[in-house]
Amino acid sequence: MGFTYQFGANPQIDYIRLLCSDTVDLNHVFEDDELLSAQQLLSLQFQSSQFYSGSAGRNLPASPTNYLRAAALLLTALAANKARLASIKQLLDVRLDSSDASEQLRETAQMYLDMDDNSGAFFIAELVVNPWGFRNRFWSQVQRQSGGSLG
Repeated sequence: MGFTYQFGANPQIDYIRLLCSDTVDLNHVFEDDELLSAQQLLSLQFQSSQFYSGSAGRNLPASPTNYLRAAALLLTALAANKARLASIKQLLDVRLDSSDASEQLRETAQMYLDMDDNSGAFFIAELVVNPWGFRNRFWSQVQRQSGGSLG
């Protein structure tokens, strides 16, 4: 485990560190592995019964990383862990009182969740009810990923 912050050069770690105000190595709060684990945990919800692995490989694109939700997850986990929260005396230039910090971290996490909920993003789910529908959906997905050309 370790600490890295490259000012945006490594978005998977840097963006979440920026949102959590954990950008200084001295007394850092989260390890790099914890940031990556939070993203992995959040990506597990995007699973599909239409997952196909054949000779052409995986047919579904990788799940997008939601940095706001990952930061909210980490801040909520930190607020719930009183022992770890009591050991953190300062985040960047802000001094923390452990009695008030838990509430402030939860409010920040909720703000990030609300920001993501109101961003206007949405998912499209395709329903398949029989083998013919699955075949049609499969080839439609292949066309979408290949830019519309199959030959």
